[in-house]
Amino acid sequence: MRICGRDLLLGGAALASLFATPSIRAQGRAAATSATIEKPAAKARTVTAGSCRVLGNGTFMGSWGPTNLPTLSFTIGPHAAMSDEMHANKISFTGPGRYTNVIVAAYLGATALVDSYGGLGTVVFSDDGHSGTFVTNDGKASGRFDCGVAPKKEID
Repeated sequence: MRICGRDLLLGGAALASLFATPSIRAQGRAAATSATIEKPAAKARTVTAGSCRVLGNGTFMGSWGPTNLPTLSFTIGPHAAMSDEMHANKISFTGPGRYTNVIVAAYLGATALVDSYGGLGTVVFSDDGHSGTFVTNDGKASGRFDCGVAPKKEID
């Protein structure tokens, strides 16, 4: 499914507003969060600021880079922003595993309308529960991410 820049901008803004909290912390110190965009190769980059959350309703939200326009963001779960409009998979986040047809957005330009890649994609969480890979369904963007620590479900 192709989405327009306006949809990416709205979805990204909705995700960014949910990540106004600090990144996950482990044992009183900031855990190492990062995301690396490997494809498109001409726009490859790594960002280290990030946040990962699992809401009490089973929805995972991850975002890396600036909060106003994250370099990478994705949501997995029944209450992901724009999931109905994009016909996204609404499976609850349960930890390590493969999640197909979830909402993925990579913003590699100065605005959401320039060098944006997104729509539905596949996110794979490794057995460690905090790192993994992503790829958009059209194959135009891919890379890897790390939440620093395995996110725990928040209390509603």
